[in-house]
Amino acid sequence: MTQEAENWYRVELLIEESGTTNAASLLWEFDAAGVEIQDRETYADDETIAPVPEGTNRLVAFFQFETPGAAAQFERDLTSALGDADIVTLSLQCAPYTDKSWETAWKDYFKPALISPRAIVGPPWEDFEAPDGGTKIVIEPGMAFGTGTHETTQLCAEKLDRLLAENDASPSVLDVGCGSAILSMIAKRLGAEPVVGIDVDATALEVAEANLAVNDLAGEIELSTTPVDEVEGTYDIVIANILAHILLHIREGLLPRVAPGGILLLSGITEAQEQELRDAFVGDGFVEVSCEQKGEWVCFELRREV
Repeated sequence: MTQEAENWYRVELLIEESGTTNAASLLWEFDAAGVEIQDRETYADDETIAPVPEGTNRLVAFFQFETPGAAAQFERDLTSALGDADIVTLSLQCAPYTDKSWETAWKDYFKPALISPRAIVGPPWEDFEAPDGGTKIVIEPGMAFGTGTHETTQLCAEKLDRLLAENDASPSVLDVGCGSAILSMIAKRLGAEPVVGIDVDATALEVAEANLAVNDLAGEIELSTTPVDEVEGTYDIVIANILAHILLHIREGLLPRVAPGGILLLSGITEAQEQELRDAFVGDGFVEVSCEQKGEWVCFELRREV
C-alpha cells in the first residue's frame, strides 16, 4: 500500500435530516474532497448501501491527512463544530480509505451551467459557448472549492450580473471568501475594475490562480489571504458567499469595506438563518434592498447609505 493511499480517510456521519445542509457545508468548510448525501428514498432499493433510518441522512466525505494524529484531531474538531451548529449527530466515523475511484467519478456530473443571464460556467472537457454579450468561465476546481452549481453562487452571480449591467461605470468589487474565484472572474469579465478576491485558505487561492490562468485572467484579479479587516479601502460591491456563522464572525471587518452608496451581497445563509442575519446586518447605515431565495438558501442585497 502506498503512502499516498494511506493518507485518505472516509468520514461518515449519520445525522437528523434537518441538519443535512449545514452538515454538508461544514464538511466542505473542513476541505472535504467530495461529499455524498445518502437519504432514505434515494437508496431504498440499493442493497449495497446500509438502510438509512427514518428521519436521518447519511453523509459520506473524503479527506486527506498527513498522519493518523491529524485525522484524530480533525474528528475532534468536526465533532465540536457539529455541536456548535446544533446539528444532532447520531454517529461519526473516520477511517483510512484506499479506494479512490470516487475521485474522478464526480466529473461525469459537472456540466456547463448558466449561472446568471450573462455568465456560463463549465469544465475544460466540455464544449460550450458564452451567452450573447456575456462570458464563458472554464473551471476545474479539483474537488473542494466550487463549480458554480451551488444555489448560493448562482444567487450571487445573478445579483452581480444585474448590478454590473445597471452600472455604466466600472465598479470595484471585493470577493470575500472567493474560493475558486468564479464570482471574481465573472465580475472582471462583466466590467468591474478593480476586482480583489480574498480567502483564508491558501490552497483555495492556488486553485483560484490556476482558474485565472485557464481563463486568460492571470494578473487581472488580485488574490490574497489578507483577512477582511485588514483589506485597505472600500469597494462599490462587496460579495461574501460564506457560511452564516462566519459572516457573523467577520461582520465588524466586512461592513467597513463597503463604500458609501455601495452594495453588500451576503449568501451562504439558509432560510432558517435568514432573520438572524437580517438582524445582524440591517441597520447601522445598511438597508435591505432585497432577499432572494433558491431552494433553502437565501442571498441578501444590502446598500450602505451615503
